[in-house]
Amino acid sequence: MDTDVLNSYEYYDMYDIHCSNNLESNELLEEQKRYSSLWGAVILQAMIDLNSNYKRTENKLEKIKAFNWINDLHDDFITVCYFAGYSPVYVRKKARKVMLKVLNSK
Repeated sequence: MDTDVLNSYEYYDMYDIHCSNNLESNELLEEQKRYSSLWGAVILQAMIDLNSNYKRTENKLEKIKAFNWINDLHDDFITVCYFAGYSPVYVRKKARKVMLKVLNSK
């Protein structure tokens, strides 16, 4: 059921229902993409922390935390990967490859 802004008339139309459902599903997909991007950024930040070679103690601690978070497949890591749309095993495998490249380049 649709009502105009001034509530002067109401009408029922199957086409409008389908359009609104389609619009809602498109909006839902867009929102899901935004959330996936956000959680993907969390994984990216862990990869950046993991491969950093900063001298500050804080950064070294973040590097260790990132390594443990990815390598040990913590529950929250699995959840973040799920929300980002990635397999946790795939992300861990890629992180290990990147780490090996960084270690071999030194």
